[in-house]
Amino acid sequence: MVRSSAVPAPLGWFFAVFVALFATGCRDSPAEVVQRASEAAASRDVVAVRDLFSVQSQRRFVRRWEQQQRTEDEGWQDLVSKLAFDGRALEVKDETIAGDFARVEALAGAEKRDYYLHKEDGRWRLEPGAGARFRKAHAKLNPKAAADEAADDESEDDDAASDSKPAKKKKPKSD
Repeated sequence: MVRSSAVPAPLGWFFAVFVALFATGCRDSPAEVVQRASEAAASRDVVAVRDLFSVQSQRRFVRRWEQQQRTEDEGWQDLVSKLAFDGRALEVKDETIAGDFARVEALAGAEKRDYYLHKEDGRWRLEPGAGARFRKAHAKLNPKAAADEAADDESEDDDAASDSKPAKKKKPKSD
C-alpha cells in the first residue's frame, strides 16, 4: 500500500483560500506607501519611488518633462527631492480613505504636506492632482466631515493671507 503525503483535498482548499486572503490583506495602506516612497526618496532610490506612482501620473510627468525639455532622470530626481526633507524621510501623521482615493498627511519638518493616492489594480499608488477626486469621494461618503474640513481649509487660508499681507487702510475721501 502506497501512502500519499499530499494534503487532503478539503484541507488543501482551505490552505489555498487562506493564502489568497492573506496575500490580498497584506497590501500596503496609503500611509505605508507614502512612508516607503519617502524612505526611498531619502536614500535617492529613484526606481523605487517611480514604482509607487500611478501609471497615469508617470505618463503625465514624462509628457510635462518633455515639454520642459528636461530628461526623465532630471524630472525624477527633482520629484524625489520633494518626497524627503533635509535628506530624511517624512513623518507620516494621518491617512483618510474615501473609496479608491486617499489623502495622507505628512510632516516635512514643521510644514504639513498632503499626498493623494489612487487605488490602481488593487494597490495604492501616489497620484498628484487627485485631491479634487479625493474630496469628491470623501464628500459622498461623509458629507459632514468633508464640510468641516473645507471650513478648516478656508480658515487656514484666511489666517495665512492675514499673516502674509498687512490690511490695506482706506484713505479718507476729501470733498
